[in-house]
Amino acid sequence: MKLSKVRFNKYFPIIFLLITWYIPRQTAPGGYFDNFIFLRWITFIIIPLIFLFFLIYALHKRNKIFISNIALPMIALFGVIILSGLINKSSLLEIAFTILIYLRYPLLFIVFLNMNIDKDIIGSFINFFFFLLIIQIPEVFYRFFILGIRWDYISWTLGPWGSFDLGVYMLYATAILVAITLIVRMKFVYFLLIFLFFLIALMGEIKAFIFFAPLVAFFVIYNCFKNKISIKKFFIAIGLVLIIFIGFIFFLNLYEKIYPESKTMKQIVDMINPNVEGENFVRISSPIDIIKKVDVGIKNFLIGFGPGSSLAGSYTKERGLIYEFVQCKTQQVETFIDIGFIGIFTFFWLLISLIIVLRRHIKIEDDRTYIFLNQAVTGMWLFYAILGPFYDLVWRHDSPNYIFFFLTAALYSRYRKIKNENFTCK
Repeated sequence: MKLSKVRFNKYFPIIFLLITWYIPRQTAPGGYFDNFIFLRWITFIIIPLIFLFFLIYALHKRNKIFISNIALPMIALFGVIILSGLINKSSLLEIAFTILIYLRYPLLFIVFLNMNIDKDIIGSFINFFFFLLIIQIPEVFYRFFILGIRWDYISWTLGPWGSFDLGVYMLYATAILVAITLIVRMKFVYFLLIFLFFLIALMGEIKAFIFFAPLVAFFVIYNCFKNKISIKKFFIAIGLVLIIFIGFIFFLNLYEKIYPESKTMKQIVDMINPNVEGENFVRISSPIDIIKKVDVGIKNFLIGFGPGSSLAGSYTKERGLIYEFVQCKTQQVETFIDIGFIGIFTFFWLLISLIIVLRRHIKIEDDRTYIFLNQAVTGMWLFYAILGPFYDLVWRHDSPNYIFFFLTAALYSRYRKIKNENFTCK
């Protein structure tokens, strides 16, 4: 029985990573699950079932259930969605799916908190994550250099909507590589991988990685420097900064040559230059579009226009209200339309609860493996909580959610273990 439980704890995170990595993205038009649209919402079914089985098992065994400090914001967010749905007369289906959009991975997070996630499980998960990411490199190179494929179709296995996910994977991997270089050991292959990430981002026009990777990497470096670091590590950090900076400049110089039809660079330059009245960068300008075009009363400002107002019609018959006002959705705009300012506030309450425990953990941790993982996940948090929502629908993508919440749960478990050991010693 114990051996079976150990195997489940080890292999379930990897199997679930495979599911979230490949299946939902391939339901996009042109993907190999194009005719099986229900698979796009596979985690909306699997995760509630996993959580239900977990509750039944825990109650049967009379195990204590750890829910952590995210319980209150989860309950608050659940209440806000229900309230917004009732007041705005959203359908039960729209309310239910909106609840799962925001709470399915926090629910899975609670399941992981109650599993024995040890160092071996974390190592297997990270190694498998890098394996899945690294095998993307030859595929992307082949499709770009041999087949001449660019843009969203740069990866066949991730599907036409998978380029953003690929960018997030590379962001997460960069955070891990920077942290492990500064905390554990330096290897040339880590520098090479970061360079290749920039190259892949250029081939696929993955702007999320190009513009956010330097910020995430510098944030990780800054946090690592808050602890004592040797002179050797200092020069390694300088080397990392140079590589990332060179990669960024390399992208800027080649971007318009490879994508002459793209207006992105001009839009960004126009936004930076106050003397130019150019075309807005549609993703970043989405909040401005909402403010200009939507008659937001106090009710809609506080609780939104109702769950489902931001949907594209994938599981409802009509496109959401948001398409009347913006060209390109971002997570913060979508959340505002669905559940208003209070909804945004409660989800950020949840995210801030996570970072608080991560900062508490790093202060009492002495194992270098967990120290580097903490710094890496803190970098991931910067993208997931702050940068990403201004660019894309981060909180709706499965694998970026899953990887972040699994590794965060592993650190939570480690923190609880250290606290319990210290309490026992006293």
